[in-house]
Amino acid sequence: MTEASVKHLVATQAFPGTEMMFAAGMLSDAQEILSAEWNPNGVDAHHANRARQMINCAKYIMFSQMREEREAA
Repeated sequence: MTEASVKHLVATQAFPGTEMMFAAGMLSDAQEILSAEWNPNGVDAHHANRARQMINCAKYIMFSQMREEREAA
């Protein structure tokens, strides 16, 4: 995802002030994608890549939020 698409995702899907919880939810979703319950025969490349993308988006959201809070202080 591009930076603009991640920003759009947060702006349209997360309530203001809940960006960190939104990111935590993305991390939980990535965990589920990687779980043995979803992948009894092991994680395939598609699921592994999807989880990696979700983790990267969540990190971007968290670091952006932390930067905004630091700059506001």
